[in-house]
Amino acid sequence: MTTAKEKIYQILTKNPGLSAVQIGEKDDLGNRTYISKNLAALIKENRVRSEKHGRNVIYYVSDKIVALEENLNLIGLKEDEIWHKVRKSTTFLNDLTENAENILYFAFTEMLNNAIDHSRSGVGYVKIWLEDDKLKFVVKDNGVGVFKNVMINRRLASEPDAARELIKGKLTTQPGWHSGEGIFWTSKVADRFILKSYDYELTLDNIINDYTIQKIKQPLIGTEVYFEVSKNTDKSLQKLFRDFSFDRQHLSLDTTIIPVKLFDEGEIWISRSQAKKLLAGLEKYKKIIFDFAGIEVIGQAFADEIFRAYNIHHPDIELEPINMSDSVKLMVSHAQNDPTGK
Repeated sequence: MTTAKEKIYQILTKNPGLSAVQIGEKDDLGNRTYISKNLAALIKENRVRSEKHGRNVIYYVSDKIVALEENLNLIGLKEDEIWHKVRKSTTFLNDLTENAENILYFAFTEMLNNAIDHSRSGVGYVKIWLEDDKLKFVVKDNGVGVFKNVMINRRLASEPDAARELIKGKLTTQPGWHSGEGIFWTSKVADRFILKSYDYELTLDNIINDYTIQKIKQPLIGTEVYFEVSKNTDKSLQKLFRDFSFDRQHLSLDTTIIPVKLFDEGEIWISRSQAKKLLAGLEKYKKIIFDFAGIEVIGQAFADEIFRAYNIHHPDIELEPINMSDSVKLMVSHAQNDPTGK
């Protein structure tokens, strides 16, 4: 049975900018006091906002509904406890498809669990909201920083190097506790994913297939994750897992996609050493997809190291290049068809 509060919300969704009297004229909702009481409840839930127009107050459905915004004590915290709070504090989850809610639950709890287990921070902050038909959340901590943590643990040269390694997937600083897949899956299922820590920001925009690493003007202590996906998304976790599973019958992360552009350090892709850096740690996969979007030219040695030499040493790994310019396609084809690699 639809409550009066939900009827009012539905009326305002279809007819924005009504007064309490005008809302009452749309349906049998009781007297003006009862309607105002329900409007006050909707405003408290951030689902409806009011504006003063002369002597009248008119109401609109909010463009932004905040489900939860809270500072957290991360010590001993369980991520599901916070999700239960989200479930109790908002009704907009009830309007989501099963796929959309599953994606939001999976991504949010994965990122909060990372903050709890890896940040070495006692405090954190979370926010989940709906804005312009987009589901969004932020998870933040004041800890060691995701890029610094990976850089130190893996003895890498820089934080950008750490960001690039994270995108490959299956990277964790605690292999006994974590598979290292959380950031990989979350970044792939998002429409937009931003990972910010200290001096650097990694952005993945899956709508326009763009990836960037850039230095930020104001350093951020700790780590901040921003996640965004359409409320009406047609994505599903099951499809995502299948897309990155070499064996579709047994779902596991054994396929990865490497955005070659993200590994650009201002140099032309020509050397074997560049290729080896790109390939480092990928032997754990059964299939590697190299996305050459945004790359116009590569050198013969670079292509040869990936598509001939690497293939000789890892014959069981399938290599698939995509989004190639004519120049890149020529070099890749030359390496793949080199008789010395057969």
